[in-house]
Amino acid sequence: MGRGLLPTAFSPSWSFAYPLEIPMVSLHPAAASCGPEPPLCLLPAAILPHGPSPASFRALIIVAGGGRSLDWSPLRIAAALQAQAAGRLVHRLFHGGARGADQAIAAAAGQLGWPVEAIPAQWARYGVAAGPIRNGQMLRRAIELAAAQPLATPTAVAVIAFPGAQGTASLLAQAKKLQARSPLPLEISQVTS
Repeated sequence: MGRGLLPTAFSPSWSFAYPLEIPMVSLHPAAASCGPEPPLCLLPAAILPHGPSPASFRALIIVAGGGRSLDWSPLRIAAALQAQAAGRLVHRLFHGGARGADQAIAAAAGQLGWPVEAIPAQWARYGVAAGPIRNGQMLRRAIELAAAQPLATPTAVAVIAFPGAQGTASLLAQAKKLQARSPLPLEISQVTS
């Protein structure tokens, strides 16, 4: 058996601590003749010569929100979050700390083992403006945290909106305004089913 350089895992959560030496297992007769490097058929597309470069792999900081009346189970929300993360490492998930979607999002992220941080709106201090102010705070904190990540782990910000009303619309509108001037990739997605 040769030893090769592969990413740490072929799982939904890459740890980006490569190159990691792991024993190569001969899965194909051609693998035995590869010497110390793994055969191309064992490498993920992201590090094949003809595929996207490793720099296109990004970790994520997620800002997620949705309506207070959303009654989806944490399992359903976890599946949607995982689909949006697309196998990338999640450094942190921010949510607004409200009942409904935010609580289910927090529970789902906890089940996935992702670090979670609630940024609740300060209704007593800001009145009706508290929701949009909190949404802006979550977005700015996410961008700041993503920018502070090491260059070895290029990090994007993902805004994931579950079904909701005015507060969710405010989050999406602010994210779209920031998207054009953000120093980092800002992905915006809406989960509808």
